[in-house]
Amino acid sequence: MPANMFKVIARFQDADGKPLRGADFTVKLLDEDRFFDDKLGSSPLNDDGVAEFVIPVADIVSFDSPGERTPDIYFVVTRDGREVFHSEVVAEVNFDATNPVTGRSDALTKEFGPFRLPKQT
Repeated sequence: MPANMFKVIARFQDADGKPLRGADFTVKLLDEDRFFDDKLGSSPLNDDGVAEFVIPVADIVSFDSPGERTPDIYFVVTRDGREVFHSEVVAEVNFDATNPVTGRSDALTKEFGPFRLPKQT
């Protein structure tokens, strides 16, 4: 049976390869669709430069993507409300993959990154 919730973990680094930190940074997770991109969540960064999102399946389904289960996701990092990073789109993320041996879902959590941001001024 398909899951109703998914988890996305994304890692971010500064220009020197160290974990991106700071209360002034926010990460948005979006699903690229034909007409309007769906905002799947927003998260601060923890001390390890990690943002985590728990996404209900209902949030990836919209009028321009009815029945969608494999979103095309991307991340936007803002600093004090100003966009400082926009990732490439990761197409057709499959959260319903199952383990061929056990038959159980083994893809409910997906990890992305690390994404390295340009030097911040």
